[in-house]
Amino acid sequence: MSNTTVLTEWFRHVPEDKWLRDPAACRADAKFIWDKLELKAGVKVLECPCGKADLGFPLARLGAIVSGIDFNSHFIIGAKNKFQRAALEGSFKTADMRTCDLPTDMDVVINWGSSFGYFSDEGNSDLLQRFAGALNHGGRLLIEVANPDLVVAGKATRIIASGDQVEEHWNNVTHRATVIFPATDFRGPVSASVRVYSTDEFKKMLEAAGLSLVGFFGPGFAPFTADSPRLIVLAVKP
Repeated sequence: MSNTTVLTEWFRHVPEDKWLRDPAACRADAKFIWDKLELKAGVKVLECPCGKADLGFPLARLGAIVSGIDFNSHFIIGAKNKFQRAALEGSFKTADMRTCDLPTDMDVVINWGSSFGYFSDEGNSDLLQRFAGALNHGGRLLIEVANPDLVVAGKATRIIASGDQVEEHWNNVTHRATVIFPATDFRGPVSASVRVYSTDEFKKMLEAAGLSLVGFFGPGFAPFTADSPRLIVLAVKP
């Protein structure tokens, strides 16, 4: 197997520093979410996957009660430490979001930073259903990914935490995009494969999961256009 072969569980092989997000950008995104959803202190938020509570931590500072799930135990330890130092209420566990027990009383579920589409169509649909099951009636789901139109057009790039700008290569047969995470001193490059869904496909998947589409947005919840670098999907559980 070459160093850039797409791995079935490729996300387990990406160097940790490539996952980390800019804290200032996370604070800005958290504020946009708080304001757009008109959240109030005490709102229950699940960030999944959560990294080091990248969005959960600034949301908790605004008043949210945060839960987080991530397969990376180092990230979960980091999230717990941040919350403990700040004396904030939060619950975090190391687990696989595909199979673990999710909470069932959330007001908001957040899947951010191109963390959707890792699995097969069946696996991704099942994950949406699991997110729906975690929400209270009236609860909202947020998914943030690359603009699918730009990916298909070959115009999408991603700036990862290390500062590297990586291209997303579209495959018209599999409807997946490949991103090469650059090599580090400790391991070779890792090839990530993510299923890219159009807005029409998202709407159908959400309906199948028992969720209703509220709308599609660009960064900062600006109107979504063909030129928006990112796509935010907002849905509600009736």
